[in-house]
Amino acid sequence: MRYRKGMGFILLILILCMNTSCGFKDIDKRFFVVAMGIDRGSKENTYQITLRLAIPASKIESGKAHTEIETFEAPTIAEGVRHIKAHVDKELDFGHCRIYLLGKSLLEQGFAKPLDWLTRRRDVQMVAFLGMAEPDALSVLKLNPKSERYPGSALFLTFGSEGTESSYTLTEYLFDWVRRLKETGQDAYLPVVRRDIDSNSYRTDKVAFLDKQKLRLILNPDETQQFNISAKRFAKSVITVPYDGTKIVMALSKVKAHVSISQAAIPVITYHIRVSGFLEESPPNFMGGDMKKIESLIKKEFNSQLEDLLYKIRDAGIDPYGFGEHYLATYFGRSKEWEQWKSAYPTVTFHVDSKVFIEQSGLIK
Repeated sequence: MRYRKGMGFILLILILCMNTSCGFKDIDKRFFVVAMGIDRGSKENTYQITLRLAIPASKIESGKAHTEIETFEAPTIAEGVRHIKAHVDKELDFGHCRIYLLGKSLLEQGFAKPLDWLTRRRDVQMVAFLGMAEPDALSVLKLNPKSERYPGSALFLTFGSEGTESSYTLTEYLFDWVRRLKETGQDAYLPVVRRDIDSNSYRTDKVAFLDKQKLRLILNPDETQQFNISAKRFAKSVITVPYDGTKIVMALSKVKAHVSISQAAIPVITYHIRVSGFLEESPPNFMGGDMKKIESLIKKEFNSQLEDLLYKIRDAGIDPYGFGEHYLATYFGRSKEWEQWKSAYPTVTFHVDSKVFIEQSGLIK
């Protein structure tokens, strides 16, 4: 009996010792980071770190979400985060942070150190969304949209499939961005996040392209939608065609695409794309209702728009479609073929072979 009591006492002491040394902090002693921004600092070789922290509230209503913005400029990102910890009374927790924004000026000069920090930090979720803030992450994160019910919910509802799904908005996860930066023959892209001051909301209708080191090109909203259709096969899109002073709008329901690349000295890239949908806007009795003529008109304009986009991206020296990776995979490429592709890519020729099918006119008779 005395032996059992002694063992129980020793076990109790061990449990108490483990609880005091595990470093666990209760939820009310934590500050949850809901968004983080990294900008280039005002001094050379410094970073402006911005954290948006969630403040718990008893009421869940639109516009009632409370957040706190903390920012600090430091030579390294790790130092900046630790300085911010000295500005708050609770432990910072990155486990629920789903938005990371990189400032435009930072991406223009190179993003090696932010990439290194994001991939090394163990509590940064690789399924978090990544974006480029224009003009900078601090001004974007300061915005407090009236539609937010939960702290920071507006941005991750924009990028996730839980909320809005727009053909002008691209989504990029941290793990995919890192993979594209490491992959041979494929370059990275980031959605551009701006603040719309008039309506107190975010604008995410442009995309930025980067090579392995820095920012190279930003597309306008129409080009962004064309990239979303062709590269991401985003079906909830529209094709707009000018016609006789007005515009024809075809709403897409299905998109399929594949690529073929010839093995010539100057390769020809043929982009096969098949789209189907219905006419959402068109003049009354448009072309006499002849669907073949309408499909031919849309096909001609869509081919022209897509070829212009492909040449614009090629001339910027980037490859977000992954044509180089496709070429190496098709022809069992090694270092010799990769060097050949790199020298040939600035002069490659594009040919878009589209097939347009109108499933219904959109009219009710």
